[in-house]
Amino acid sequence: MEAQAALQKAFAFDSNGDEAEAIPCYRRALELGLNDADTVAAMLGLGSSLRNVGELDESVAVLRAACERFPEHRALPVFYAYSLWSSHRGGDAMRVLVDTLLAASDAPELVRYTRSIRGYAAEL
Repeated sequence: MEAQAALQKAFAFDSNGDEAEAIPCYRRALELGLNDADTVAAMLGLGSSLRNVGELDESVAVLRAACERFPEHRALPVFYAYSLWSSHRGGDAMRVLVDTLLAASDAPELVRYTRSIRGYAAEL
């Protein structure tokens, strides 16, 4: 119950634009233990808030770990890409977004060009 309270407090701070205040609440919620759905939300919120306050290396690390732990979650890589971009790693950000796009879509117009799209992303 304490973990949920910390998470809700983090969400409230985040919603009000108080990312610096949300960060310790996200950390506390994660330390206390959450179910998978709430862990995803806390890791995403923490990583995003860290990016917004300029803690880019930690933001990238948190979001990369979240993507590895929850590979089926489609929003995580988008926020991970934002952090990579903010860290002046535009090529890495683009590769993450391209991989996410291709993994999430079976549209024939994308499937047809998958090899080319991946090849171009690898060149970034």
